[in-house]
Amino acid sequence: MDFKMMTPHDFELLKVIGCGGYGKVFLAREKRNLQRVVALKVVSKSDDELEKQHLQDEIRILETIKSRFLCKMYNTFETPQKVYMALEFLPGGELFALMERVQFLSENSARFYIAQITLGLEYLHNNHVLYRDLKPANVMIDKDGNVKLVDFGMSKFNFPKGNKTSTFCGSMEYMAPEMITEKDYGHAVDLWALGVLLFDLVTGSPPFNGENDEELEHEIRTAKIEFPKGISAECQVLIKSLLTRNENNRIDISQTKRFDFFKIVDWAELEQGRGNMTPPWKPTLSGEEDVTYFDSSFTDMSVKNDSPFEGFDLVALGSDSKEDSDVARK
Repeated sequence: MDFKMMTPHDFELLKVIGCGGYGKVFLAREKRNLQRVVALKVVSKSDDELEKQHLQDEIRILETIKSRFLCKMYNTFETPQKVYMALEFLPGGELFALMERVQFLSENSARFYIAQITLGLEYLHNNHVLYRDLKPANVMIDKDGNVKLVDFGMSKFNFPKGNKTSTFCGSMEYMAPEMITEKDYGHAVDLWALGVLLFDLVTGSPPFNGENDEELEHEIRTAKIEFPKGISAECQVLIKSLLTRNENNRIDISQTKRFDFFKIVDWAELEQGRGNMTPPWKPTLSGEEDVTYFDSSFTDMSVKNDSPFEGFDLVALGSDSKEDSDVARK
């Protein structure tokens, strides 16, 4: 079936697999092509013009930026009340959920995930996108064990390298000092978040913690990074270089790829899905509708109580996009 002709009524809702302030994500089956299972993101429309603009920008990113390390969007459409995104279903669930099960990863496993995430960020930056919300919950695992970045609701579109912005947004534990202190910032905030993520993966917790936001901000701005025993020198050097507080001295992606921590990585081969690196974990799935690796508080919800297709009137999205606007995320 041609995805361009889809309407909400072409889908059978199977399970709820995500829920938040934005709306819900359903596991759904396309009725006229029983081989096609998707993650159907359903977002309630807002009256706020800036929130509308950011939703448009998320759609523009998904429509225009294509990489094996980014979640794929098949199509998008809207009703008077809601916006729909038919997305690639990634049955391995969130990297966050994997971390909750295993607590921390070996450096070899972390290297695989961080290398793929690095390529995803590189592709975004090269295509003028600032991601701004890298964290384990926004990294998902496909059926083969590879990872992909998801959720571009906080990303900035049409943002070339060298540009600066000032919006305070994202998850505080992963925020760079220049964002915390409300300075203008650029793509380097994604490299800081990459360093936080690597530390989190190999130790089981982020490098900076606090009892409240004020304490956490102070830690991010001033605290010395303390490594537990067993973290290799190569891993420590990379983390410290990514977590350089002066963004002008922080390494960029091309420099990151040349560190000894990645010396066994053939970047060209990895980018093509080949090479000597294999996923450290592959989900065990009973079928294409398996939601074992998703939070049961979502998957136990009834889809029958939802009316995501109410008031359907198909309107194509993404054709009359405006320039990107900054907004403080709620």
